[in-house]
Amino acid sequence: MDQPAPPPPATATIPPAVARAAVHWLLTLDDDSAPPSERTRQQWQRWLQADPLHAQAWQRIATLDAQWQQQLLHGLPASVARQALTASGHGRRHALRLALLLTAGTGGLLAWQQSGLGQPHWQRLAADLATATGEQRSRELADGTRLWLNTATAVNLHYSATERLIVLRAGEILVHSAPDNTPDATTGQPRPLRVRTAEGLVRAIGTRFTVRQHAQHTSVAVLEGAVELRPAQAPQDALRLEAGEQATLGRSQAGPATPLAEGAGAWHDGMLVVNDMPLPDFLAELSRYRSGLLRCAPDAAGLRVSGAYPLADTDRVLNALTRALPVQLQARTRWWVTVERRS
Repeated sequence: MDQPAPPPPATATIPPAVARAAVHWLLTLDDDSAPPSERTRQQWQRWLQADPLHAQAWQRIATLDAQWQQQLLHGLPASVARQALTASGHGRRHALRLALLLTAGTGGLLAWQQSGLGQPHWQRLAADLATATGEQRSRELADGTRLWLNTATAVNLHYSATERLIVLRAGEILVHSAPDNTPDATTGQPRPLRVRTAEGLVRAIGTRFTVRQHAQHTSVAVLEGAVELRPAQAPQDALRLEAGEQATLGRSQAGPATPLAEGAGAWHDGMLVVNDMPLPDFLAELSRYRSGLLRCAPDAAGLRVSGAYPLADTDRVLNALTRALPVQLQARTRWWVTVERRS
């Protein structure tokens, strides 16, 4: 079957009608309760190939994951957003479809001018530092702190005479803190180095640590030194994490502390390191580093993965899986790959 026509430049604006059609096809093809027929797939392929804008709309909609879907729901009528976030099964799909269609209809879903980042363009524009899907970068901050950004990450920096604050808007960072050489002019005390997420604050205590923003929580892993976690709604209930520990930070509580997972922070070295990880979880992690939709078929969900995999070439990783496990790749397009059990 022919490949879709090359998409137009990333700055092209997707018309609302095309955006709505892309949403329709996403929900039609992704319905596990009613798998699409071969005729439906052929109809989708014909739509995809009919116009380069169709291919670009599909690429953008297929890039969205649960985290970005949730963020897109902000700003919608409260009843619609609440229904979409709390429903399950067909109810959730119906509510999510309504929410996506409303957003697409007003140009909020696919009309952003995306340049490779897996989040709406406004978020990248608002960030002081950002990375695209599959991109990593580092920056030395004004105080000597070293900051690494993982894939699809956006941060804002707030440095003043009284604070050193990194705001993690999306994605994941690794921080190697430096001592403060410019104490608070009022108190004479060193300015604390903190990372703020949607759930609360992470304070560095001479340390090297990672912070990842998930859809509903923050995860923190300490590689060296120590950090202090303070939930936004209960800042008095602080949790101290030492080197070799990790914990989840929620808005109302933090912890408990658990031993550091194998491979924590390995993305900094360009590797995804896992030990006996369920295949669906592995593919969810890998999908953070590639554009499009990467799925695990139900018949392969019980398989588990171990090893070290290079993040720079996700196609190579997927091909390695077919040699290590009894699975095969089903590629509908370059942006839609399913890993299924080999016949």
